[in-house]
Amino acid sequence: MTLTRIGTLLLAAALAFAGCTTMHAGLPPTQGGGAEQATGAGLPAHAVIGFSVDTPKRAATAAAQGITSTILYGGSPAPGSDLERALSAHNISVVDAAISGILFYWECHRTHTIKPPPKSYGYNPYCRTDEDPKIDSPSVVLRDVAAILKRDATRPYVVAHWVLDDWAWWDNGSGRELLQRVHAEITKETPGRPAICGFGAAVLRPGKVGWDPGTGANYSNGGCDIVGWYNYSPFGRTHPSNGKQLDWSMKDLLPAMARTLEKRGWNIAATPLYGIGQAWGGSYEGKYYQPGLTRGEMLEQAKAFCDFGAAYIGWYAWDDSGYEGRTETPNNSATITAGIAAGLKACRSAWRT
Repeated sequence: MTLTRIGTLLLAAALAFAGCTTMHAGLPPTQGGGAEQATGAGLPAHAVIGFSVDTPKRAATAAAQGITSTILYGGSPAPGSDLERALSAHNISVVDAAISGILFYWECHRTHTIKPPPKSYGYNPYCRTDEDPKIDSPSVVLRDVAAILKRDATRPYVVAHWVLDDWAWWDNGSGRELLQRVHAEITKETPGRPAICGFGAAVLRPGKVGWDPGTGANYSNGGCDIVGWYNYSPFGRTHPSNGKQLDWSMKDLLPAMARTLEKRGWNIAATPLYGIGQAWGGSYEGKYYQPGLTRGEMLEQAKAFCDFGAAYIGWYAWDDSGYEGRTETPNNSATITAGIAAGLKACRSAWRT
């Protein structure tokens, strides 16, 4: 889930919904009464999960900020490597995201062969080229997934698998059955380590919902043990903005996302929620500006997730291909570090009650 990928996808979603006002009143927060059950033996209850804590220096920073697990797109680090030793020294476990990468390459291949974008698009906004054409069938996906799982089965510091995030919006639901087959492999090869399915949305102005219900079509109870909602401010801005006009409480957004998944059988008490807040802001990729981010906005977003019933909280990200020297991140921003601390305190208060 690099900024390049999520930026393209969520920018389109944000533009699609920017002129739409939600037609539903906000639902009351769902109570996650079973948050400490059905999480799998690998991932501790109420884990604090940060994306891309991928160097020893970042491991030290993240640990001081309260991070207990990290999602690594490059896969789990080798035993005895500098990163593995640093993460272990700081008691940070690993959620291996390599499976989500395999599914991305399969979906990318689909969009260049089986399911190209509508002719109205000037280019393929999901992936401009077929990035790994060797991943050309579900059987190849499952073969590569099995190899990842056999490796991770020997690595006790791997506690879960991140299996899904971005998906082409003109191909909704095409990964649902395959995710169920992936889940069966996870259960066989790494029992007790949950599969986390991610779904993204945009944080817009109050009364506007930056969520495409089709995004939830890949969800099923047989494919996902945990759902992760990654909700960020709109992409593609070219001028500075502190994000104060955006609804970080996600008052209408979270119920809208819940309604979509509930129609497909989701129950937050059985399949816990992992809330993923924004932890970067300012300049990125040389020409864009990510709205936000203040301590108050980060607190409001994290509190919203946990009051809604999230059993886990975390932030994106300690590293990303779109970051540049001016990007504010958890590694260089006292404001973002303060926002993480405030959000984590609010979530722990919600978990106690």
